[in-house]
Amino acid sequence: MMSLNDNEKDFQKKLQEETEIPLIVHERVNQAYRLIENNTAVQKKAPKEPYHWMKLGGRIAGGMAAALAVGFIFCAVNPVMAKNLPVVGGLFEILQDNVSFFGDFSDHATTLEAVDTTETEGTAADTGSDTEGNPSEDTEAGQDTKKDDTAYTKTADGLTITCSEVYANSQAVYVTMQFKSEQPFPKTETRAESGTPVIDLDMTGGVDFNAEADPVIDGQVEGKFLDDNTYACIFRYDLAHAAKDYTEYNEKYNEMTQQVLDEMGITLDDETDEGYALLEEYINKVSERGGAYQKYIKDIEIPDTFNLHLDITKVRGLEADYEWSEADEEKYGTDAGYYKYEGDWNFDIPVTVDDSQTEVLELNDTNEAGIGLRSVIRTPYELTVNELYEDGSDSDCFMVALDANGNKLPYNDSAGNCNNFTIQDRDISTVDIYILDYTQYMDELKGPDNYNNNENKPEGQKWSDLLDQYAKYHKTLHFD
Repeated sequence: MMSLNDNEKDFQKKLQEETEIPLIVHERVNQAYRLIENNTAVQKKAPKEPYHWMKLGGRIAGGMAAALAVGFIFCAVNPVMAKNLPVVGGLFEILQDNVSFFGDFSDHATTLEAVDTTETEGTAADTGSDTEGNPSEDTEAGQDTKKDDTAYTKTADGLTITCSEVYANSQAVYVTMQFKSEQPFPKTETRAESGTPVIDLDMTGGVDFNAEADPVIDGQVEGKFLDDNTYACIFRYDLAHAAKDYTEYNEKYNEMTQQVLDEMGITLDDETDEGYALLEEYINKVSERGGAYQKYIKDIEIPDTFNLHLDITKVRGLEADYEWSEADEEKYGTDAGYYKYEGDWNFDIPVTVDDSQTEVLELNDTNEAGIGLRSVIRTPYELTVNELYEDGSDSDCFMVALDANGNKLPYNDSAGNCNNFTIQDRDISTVDIYILDYTQYMDELKGPDNYNNNENKPEGQKWSDLLDQYAKYHKTLHFD
């Protein structure tokens, strides 16, 4: 039996947006489910309609319930923008103000050198010719020759991907990428809030200092079109997650989930209404107990330098104005509504960790209920808050952070975890962290009526007053 991952509230903010579910929600469910199958996310409590099996965020796979959440995307047609761009370098400067984790990357990033592997390897497969220098059959048939491939530029299916720059701290690796298509990209939907095109990557990867790191990567990227044929983006790799050993955690967590099943005397392959009710009870029990098992996760030291391997097998963009249908779902599966490029774009990215601007607060603070904070990590781009749950505490919780003005800190769009906040345009000299009951927060406390225009509300009616009243844990932090 596979385990449910420790990040029990991954994607919860997107799950509970105060808007109607769009028809393309099924794709984000499927994407989230793939993560869950590989122990990279646990989510829960998605609405039943229009997909009946999503009622409680659970779907049965091989007798095991995977708790799901949905990354909602709200779309509008994106106009392409013409702009000339050098292939190597310059992308951070163009993109860094247009992503959720925005900030000055360009002054700290390393430009990747375009090393020509075809010259060093010199194989017929690389050059698109036979051993006598004549065009190969694939070349004559119009296939990609890959003759222009280098260490950081790869071509397949009419799409050339170039990894351009890299920056890393101990929390994340950020890589700029350029996608150059031989034909203009189809019109692509954009996310309503950010305006970024709905493009994601099917990819695996890992770091050479931890062979056991989960190879499945959340391929959501943030970027924009530079012209009709060129898309550029920043990919964020969760380095903090990769630098963990989950061996003992997975073992203990599996034992706990089986214990819950035994206590309830059930299996999880019943998709009737009664089965859904049992699934909800099961998920709640697991959530209540799960937080205490985080103590079994072991940290792995991150070396100053290492290699990040990325293997992209599919690039997908959501077609503009696409209307989801059950027929498309049955015919195309998770690719319904998407244009796509398929191939093998693999890269080995040399990474140097720069923690000169990283601040770590080790707290290890809990209240009488056994709920609290383990640590808070601030980089120039993000604030990561790590919860702490003692044995016997109820970890079915949700986290909210407020800036010095009492306004809600936004979650990082490229991080599948709601303990990661973006901070660049906020006053974080003081940050208030609230840990709240999950159900109560979703049903009663969240919503724009509560947290919008917080600065202009009179005393006693501010959102912080409401959070103070119902928080299971509250901590005020101060930063220089």
